Amino acid sequence: MGRGPGAARPLTPGQWIYARTAEGSEARFGNLFSVRCVAASRVVILRRLDLPAPQSLTITTDLSSRAIPASGTLLETDPLLDAIAFSRGRFVVTMAGGSPLVVPAWPEAARTIEDCRI
Repeated sequence: MGRGPGAARPLTPGQWIYARTAEGSEARFGNLFSVRCVAASRVVILRRLDLPAPQSLTITTDLSSRAIPASGTLLETDPLLDAIAFSRGRFVVTMAGGSPLVVPAWPEAARTIEDCRI
């Protein structure tokens, strides 16, 4: 395994799916996590889908770790988005009340982030 975040833990089971939406695009990791581009406002929204109420998330990549607000909204220029897109193999999403997600860094998330930068 790699030396990135969560390297000692197995990946959370699931698959990424990318889709165009009326607002822009969205990448979903199963029914657990989403990366959504709102093209008109050039923001990316990160959200845990498996827990009931929005709370702050902590995203840990091999380059950085940071808590983000409950809205999950980041400007398309936020360096955390690059850290997710270029993470080595996986990144970890944690939120109070839920177990950590060890998510593979597949192209679908990076593609959604890039959609907000075009």
